[in-house]
Amino acid sequence: MARRGDALRVYTLDDLAPEVVAVTFAKTSRVPDSFDDIARELSETDSSRFHEKWVIGYGHSSVAEHAVLSIAIENVSILAAKVVEDNRLSSFTEKSTRYQVMDPEHYYTPPCFADGEAARVYEGTIAALYSAYGDLMPEARRFCDEAYGSPEWKERGVSPAGKACDAIRGLLPAAATTNLGWTVNARELRHAAVKMASHPLAEVRELARVVVEAARRKVPTLLKYTDASAYLKGWEGRLAGASGTAPSSRRAGAATGAPPHSTSEPGVRLVSYDPDGERAVLAAMLFRATGRAYDEIAADVQEYDTNRVGVLLNDALSGIGGHEAPVRELESTAYTFEIVCDFGAYRDIQRHRMATQTEQPLSCDLGHVIPTDACEAGLAGRMADALDRARKSWRALADIDPIHAQYSVPLAFRKRFLIRMNLREAFHFVGLRSRVQGHESYRRVAWAVRDEIERVHPSLGSLIPAECDAARVEAEVR
Repeated sequence: MARRGDALRVYTLDDLAPEVVAVTFAKTSRVPDSFDDIARELSETDSSRFHEKWVIGYGHSSVAEHAVLSIAIENVSILAAKVVEDNRLSSFTEKSTRYQVMDPEHYYTPPCFADGEAARVYEGTIAALYSAYGDLMPEARRFCDEAYGSPEWKERGVSPAGKACDAIRGLLPAAATTNLGWTVNARELRHAAVKMASHPLAEVRELARVVVEAARRKVPTLLKYTDASAYLKGWEGRLAGASGTAPSSRRAGAATGAPPHSTSEPGVRLVSYDPDGERAVLAAMLFRATGRAYDEIAADVQEYDTNRVGVLLNDALSGIGGHEAPVRELESTAYTFEIVCDFGAYRDIQRHRMATQTEQPLSCDLGHVIPTDACEAGLAGRMADALDRARKSWRALADIDPIHAQYSVPLAFRKRFLIRMNLREAFHFVGLRSRVQGHESYRRVAWAVRDEIERVHPSLGSLIPAECDAARVEAEVR
């Protein structure tokens, strides 16, 4: 069909400063000129004045979303990187513990463990973990070369070197440093900076200062009001105190008895869902497809028997390809899971930022996980010894400072968190995290999530694609 008026144009504004781009896009709502014509009339000074008036003065913060920055963060701890990655409206790429062997010289030491007896315990703990990691890597590599070196595994995208790193990554401490690429708009960056400046970890507070300093060179006007929030500082302690319960981090060193037995099984428990979720999803689908009023559709759907609901849901998702997202109507129902899995797996699961996640502090109280490959390679005993020594050292450090003692916790130890995801996100999560190339720990979580959804919503859970189940993977490994 021919267009009347000017021809379609699509182009980028790559050569402009981020604040100028934001004003250029903002002005199109009231100026008929093309974007490049608007931009030619602007200087960075003009843009700053615009933002001072409209974004800062009148609170039109959405304009700041058009000023996008790509921030390179190097030599930040894994623990602090998780705090940064908790910001939802951002994109991240992090140094991989699968494709790179971590350097024993690269780790973070919090100021509270920099001197005296605390320094001796902390430095000794980190050194012992890295020593075990380095000693076991050659054996893990030999085993994985033999187990995963065939052309069949290569065709499926499985790397023996990656499997070896996965097998013993649990020995790495949360203090290990990583590199992080962060793409974020100025509005979200200001929000993130306030959260980070209010965080109990000293490293995160310092990172907030450095990030803001670097970003202000690009968006000097849009990054005002980034100081710590009195509301956010100490929020957990205030709420726990009001409830009469000390925060778990404050009780970290007080636990007694042996930790739970090591196992590769995660704890995945569905704690909240809508019993009528299948019909809610179907009603939303029919609302779009039929053009009728929602109340009428919902009443009709309540009369459908279970079989008809299942058939219609299956029809609605038939023909979907492996690279396609299901229709948004699947967001009409959601599930909250309490998950206990190793911190290494949590690092990957936490990247699903469209889900709502609530975490507890990292500790050694919930026991550790040793992967199947490490057991098959004969490494389990030595890994367990190293992890048990780290657990005892963590207890001593937690008595001094339970918040910063988290740095000494190895990735093998379990972490407990809540994650609430709608059905559409569950499709993405299970499909991605059940892939054979992935780590065994989060694959098991993905299968368990699917099983729990299928248990309460059979017609929906059975439609969620998962690459293969746990029993088949065990057979593949053997």
